[in-house]
Amino acid sequence: MTRAISLSAICHYAGFVNETTMTSSRRDASRRSVWSRIAAVRVGGTAAAILILVGQAQATGVSTLGAATGYNAFIFSNFTAYGTDSEGKVAVGGNFAPSSGGFTVASTHGGDKAGTYDLVVGGNYNNTYVSVGGGDIFVGGNMNWNTPTLPNNAYVNGNVTNTGYGSVGGSIWYAGSYSSVGTLNATKVKTPTAAPIDFLGTQTSLQTLSSTLASQTANTTVNVAYNTYTMAGTDKALNVFNLTDSSFNGSTINIAAPSGSTVVVNVAGKADSFNGGSINYTGVTAANVIFNFNSAQTLALAAIAFNGTILAPYATVNGNYGQLNGQLIANNLTGTTELHDVLFAGTLPGGSTTTTTTSSQTAATPEPSTWLLVLGSALFSLARVRKDRMAVLAQALVRRHR
Repeated sequence: MTRAISLSAICHYAGFVNETTMTSSRRDASRRSVWSRIAAVRVGGTAAAILILVGQAQATGVSTLGAATGYNAFIFSNFTAYGTDSEGKVAVGGNFAPSSGGFTVASTHGGDKAGTYDLVVGGNYNNTYVSVGGGDIFVGGNMNWNTPTLPNNAYVNGNVTNTGYGSVGGSIWYAGSYSSVGTLNATKVKTPTAAPIDFLGTQTSLQTLSSTLASQTANTTVNVAYNTYTMAGTDKALNVFNLTDSSFNGSTINIAAPSGSTVVVNVAGKADSFNGGSINYTGVTAANVIFNFNSAQTLALAAIAFNGTILAPYATVNGNYGQLNGQLIANNLTGTTELHDVLFAGTLPGGSTTTTTTSSQTAATPEPSTWLLVLGSALFSLARVRKDRMAVLAQALVRRHR
């Protein structure tokens, strides 16, 4: 039986070491260890010839939503929406502080178990009567809550203060202090937790994505008559629409594009609004459509079922009832719009990505010297990357073979 050997396995078995920092006894022991690890790669009396390919995939990659993937709402700064719910997961880089009336996170994610973050907050958490449908909570700052409902765990890197009662089904991990008026039947563990999201890095990448989408050349048609926007695309992969208006009051937007294609709608203006009206599709669905508000500083949604993902990385989004059937990526979120968990499934244009590929091929069992030369050649191919360590390892292999 032949076992494929990956690049990581070579590094593991070779045990890259720097002999210049060792005593002679440790150096000899290290060389014996290296040799034994390399010998251990052989399985069942056969050997694997290693072919390592490190390349650059040029302009064939695709952009994604990065860390925002899978989140119903991904807010870079502050979240003050209230009196409603998000069906899906929520991530907030700043403070999570629904202003009144509570808020329900991940209301349709009751099956999410411990180990999955359904709410991630980079700053402080301050809420009354919040509930989470499933999963865990992470808070990078302080957590001030009143009568929480949490089925699993809370991880807080600041202080935890509960001014009411509530229930926590798992444990509370905290790095600061803990106090509670009522009794929460949960295990308390005093220890910090690593942040699961790099909000600043994600914000930068999604702002770049927004600019990239805004620079795409439109390959569709848009006709406007009597406040009805008739938009048609025929590309089976990507259809780009540019809307020069910024105010859509009672407007009907009809978009037709091939099933399975991705639709990008670039919307102009610094203060955009959708008040009433409807967004309808033929061929595609809301999951394959992204509205890009690259210039918007504010975006108002009122009494509309907005179908599609919203990318508004510089905007404060204010929702006045209605619902969003898609993901929301924005700077701030306020208001009462419901967030429905329709995740973006399209394919966006992207740049090059660096890839490392490993493959193996079966060969007749060679002589040990031949096998060693094959492995030595593969190791030497990595010398440009790990020159200092690889040179030492190669010398050890040659001396041992002699």
